Amino acid sequence: MKMNEQKDVSLIKNMMNKCKYSLQGLAYCFKNESSFLFEAIMACLIIIFGIWFDIEFLEWVISFGSLALISITELINTAIEATVDMVTQEYNEYAKIAKDCGSAATGVMSILATIVNMIIFVPYFIELFVKWF
Repeated sequence: MKMNEQKDVSLIKNMMNKCKYSLQGLAYCFKNESSFLFEAIMACLIIIFGIWFDIEFLEWVISFGSLALISITELINTAIEATVDMVTQEYNEYAKIAKDCGSAATGVMSILATIVNMIIFVPYFIELFVKWF
């Protein structure tokens, strides 16, 4: 095998490992973080309503962007919590601040995503309601 071919194989193996580790992180969150599972359920509902209401492309992008940001924030919060727990199991004011701020970031992003998706979907629900009555 030539040197360039070895580098290509090594690069592919490295990328496959990165994907494997990422999937392990997602699997951990699905198994251990109830809010992550809730966010996945919300994503499914958004897909269903998006298809049902035939939302515009930009609305899909914005809606999924907001959901992706929640998931990213939740993953980072989980990493912060795991790191703090690894460093100390005893009460520590700085550990509390780190965990509380990570949780707050997830909460703020959840509120923002809720507002964004309400802006997108409420007009569709109002239109549907008006048609029924």
